[in-house]
Amino acid sequence: MMLRFVSIIVLCVLLSDASKLYDGTNSGYWNNVESRKTKEFLATGLDDQDNRQNRVQLSQNLPPALMARFVVNQAEWAAVATISTRKDVQTFPVANLVSIADGPAGNGTGIPYMYLTPLDYTAQDLAKDHRATLLVSLAQGNYCKDKEYDPMDPRCVRVMLTGKITPLKNNTAEHDVAKKLFFGRHPKLENMPINHKFFFAELKIAAIALLDTFGGPKYISPDDYLNPPSFYNFLRHARIASPFVSKPLV
Repeated sequence: MMLRFVSIIVLCVLLSDASKLYDGTNSGYWNNVESRKTKEFLATGLDDQDNRQNRVQLSQNLPPALMARFVVNQAEWAAVATISTRKDVQTFPVANLVSIADGPAGNGTGIPYMYLTPLDYTAQDLAKDHRATLLVSLAQGNYCKDKEYDPMDPRCVRVMLTGKITPLKNNTAEHDVAKKLFFGRHPKLENMPINHKFFFAELKIAAIALLDTFGGPKYISPDDYLNPPSFYNFLRHARIASPFVSKPLV
């Protein structure tokens, strides 16, 4: 009888210790395991719910379409190249900087929306020739700095989107979507001077080039970019949150 009583006490102590081990170390242990399995891309952006800084974890071996979508979604601005209409450099390619948004950080559409003014030479160029290329890079955030990658290092991922930038018509569903998504990322631009006649525009993507490692760029079709293959299966397998939705919110 005494032996049975002692055995019960010992079992209770072991269960108590096991419970403490689980509560105190199990979470950290599995976090360490996951950190070895994944490569973190740190991104500063607006959270869809509480506008706080968020962290997105993505696998090191993302398919090119998913990687491109992630980089575009994290970008707050892009370098834009247009065919100049200025008299001093007419027909030359000229670069500028524009704020862009494809949706909330972590829930993008893949479509870069812009807010342009006719007073800027980029909009003036586009009025004559809609062709343009946008360049976005992870150099914008902390990822490349933390890894000590030079912005030109191919591992500091960049994406080039080429196509035609066209204005969105007022009182259309896409115009309303663009307005909501853009000002969600750039709220201060909502108060631009009325007499500057700002308007919303989108890039109709025709070609995509991704450089994310040594060996040259990877070319992605617009269809694969807007509908990433095996997207949801990949997310479920990696146990991470979606960094974007699969199609534009129209």
